[in-house]
Amino acid sequence: MIVDDDPLLRSAMVKKLEYVNQDGDLGLAPVLTAGTAREALAVIRKKRVDILITDVQMPYQSGLELIDTVHKEFPQIQLVVLSGYSYYDYMRSAILSGVTDYLLKPVKLLQLKEIIQRCIGNICGNLDPGEAQSAQNQATLSYQAGKYCNSMLMGSQVSARPEGLENSAFFVALFSGGSSDERLFELFRQFSQKEPQEGGPVFRYFQDVNQDPVLLVNSQEDPECLRAYLEAFCVFAAENGLACRCGVSQAGGDLAQFPELHRQAGYALAYQIIQDFTVKMAGEVPEKPERSPEGLFHKASRRIQAAFQSRNFGQIYADLNEIFTIEFVSTRQAALGDILDFYNGFSDQIHQLATSLQMDLGRPKSFTLFASLDELRSYFQELLYRLQQQIEVETDKNRYVITRAISYMERHYNQDISMKDVAAAVNMSYTYFSKFFKEQAHQSFSEYLASIRMREAKRLIEEDPSIKIKEVAHLVGYESVYSFSRAFKQYYKASPTSLVTSNPSGRGGKKTGC
Repeated sequence: MIVDDDPLLRSAMVKKLEYVNQDGDLGLAPVLTAGTAREALAVIRKKRVDILITDVQMPYQSGLELIDTVHKEFPQIQLVVLSGYSYYDYMRSAILSGVTDYLLKPVKLLQLKEIIQRCIGNICGNLDPGEAQSAQNQATLSYQAGKYCNSMLMGSQVSARPEGLENSAFFVALFSGGSSDERLFELFRQFSQKEPQEGGPVFRYFQDVNQDPVLLVNSQEDPECLRAYLEAFCVFAAENGLACRCGVSQAGGDLAQFPELHRQAGYALAYQIIQDFTVKMAGEVPEKPERSPEGLFHKASRRIQAAFQSRNFGQIYADLNEIFTIEFVSTRQAALGDILDFYNGFSDQIHQLATSLQMDLGRPKSFTLFASLDELRSYFQELLYRLQQQIEVETDKNRYVITRAISYMERHYNQDISMKDVAAAVNMSYTYFSKFFKEQAHQSFSEYLASIRMREAKRLIEEDPSIKIKEVAHLVGYESVYSFSRAFKQYYKASPTSLVTSNPSGRGGKKTGC
């Protein structure tokens, strides 16, 4: 994991690690990143991290404080300090015990590779030599297989075909139920050593493009034997504190079929949301998601879309809490395809709203990874809460900006002001301000400015009926009496002169008393 508050430096470090591991000889899994110490700890407490490289100077909490916390909670993690300090003695005295070494910015590739190799050596030093070598070889081969398979998923040019996959059939297994943690791979490695399967199957485990765990199995074509083996593994994992389910593809005759096998495994695993199982084989489920004849999503889609467009969160939550429940599935006879349609519908609307708010909610979570309807519902509730928080911030910001704009107009209405002047006063572009003002004030800029001027003109006439129309026009920002009179008549449906003459104390007259 790379921890640095500078996104450009984080990206550069990831690329350097990919470069020094381009042949897969280091066996590195996809690199995790974090921008703050707090974010890093949140990831470390959920995912397996073997090596942590952290910057020293970061906002809120320093890298040294992060190292201290990680060393106490996860003493097995190798710690490396990344710093721009050039004073060797200072760095040595500053870093805490347990740190493997430090990297000086700018990081040199040779130094980076040497330190990573040292960290790997420390990790493998906790194993016996034979086991350490086996683990290193497996990590390298799995990395190569993952790189090859993910290239096919992304539709990019594939690298050299990975070695050691000589059996006739390929299966893909996907896991869920908290199994996104790389701890799954370690448990499977232990299990495969403890319970070797006859027939020489080959296992490769890696993360796919969504960083979800994948098990690639190269064996003889015997789905039932593989099912029994994976069911036994799930029991072993549960005994070691990791409950999981597994979806398994049909057998493929070539590794080039990986994208289709991956899809099959994901589709089989998706049934966990409405069914209880340990291992689900793709051959047990329909080729395409089934849907109820009622067309449940079609009936509700317009209501859901309207609720999002109007930002009616009360209706959104009501739909969410009604649809993603066992009661809805059972009473409405909803099939997996119906739930999938509702999931895609909600996900699309949420991310469209996020885009309009200039929010990045990250990549949508794969439908296949939800272990239950409750988990899916909670996922959407969390995203909706984040949207509501952002809307509140935007509302406060918009209220502040529109208040400033209107205040400027009320102070300068009697001058020759334009929308360009007001936009500049609130630090907005002319084009954006035009749209923004109409959305917030529910009137165009010219309509709102005219309303200020007309209300002030009416006030001037009512307070002093003897005032000349030419003076009123000048006082509210019009150079032409004709333009003012036309605007006044359009606004009040009466001329300014008629307003004067309708006043009992109008022009040329005197007030009378009894």
